[in-house]
Amino acid sequence: MDGARPGRDALPARAGEAAARPLVVEASVEIGAAPEQAFALMSDLRAKARLHPGLRVIRVELEGEEPVREGSVFYHRAQRGQRLIEYRSRCVRHEPPRRYWSRSETDPPFEVRVAVEPVAGGCRVTQQERLWVSGELLDALEPPPGPQGFREALAWMALFPTLGPLGGHVRDLQRQRIAARLGAELAGWLAAIKAHLETGSGERPA
Repeated sequence: MDGARPGRDALPARAGEAAARPLVVEASVEIGAAPEQAFALMSDLRAKARLHPGLRVIRVELEGEEPVREGSVFYHRAQRGQRLIEYRSRCVRHEPPRRYWSRSETDPPFEVRVAVEPVAGGCRVTQQERLWVSGELLDALEPPPGPQGFREALAWMALFPTLGPLGGHVRDLQRQRIAARLGAELAGWLAAIKAHLETGSGERPA
């Protein structure tokens, strides 16, 4: 991500966030398109969502007036496999054509930080996602490991007996697997965005 600036880049924590450790995933892609073109798509969550290869978008709409700006709220409703996803997100940083951040207004809390920087032949787009997950959500996203997973955790404890209780290692395994899966999905999403922008059509997804 682009360099942090004290104060400006530190968003205030909501209840439960300050004491929690967020799950963080990040991916980047170089795109043969102008930064302004990439930013326009990355900040229009309606068009961007329709390029996600793992989602069936039901509805994404801007609540309020155009154009998108700091304070704009999007309502999202989509399906991932058999699971229905529904939430609202608010734009908290809008600095075209460089940076767009959004933050959920529903549980579980999460942030999406997009940076666009010019490079030779186009731009580099980086998206970072931060998700504050409870133990219950970890279990829903990644069921606790079976015997093989527990053997792996026990092996860690044998090698590093001072690391802490077994339950903490199981949670770490869950977080690692979820982060790996979300990271792969994010990379696939950015690849789809790259392909769309490089077609030269200039049209946003319908």
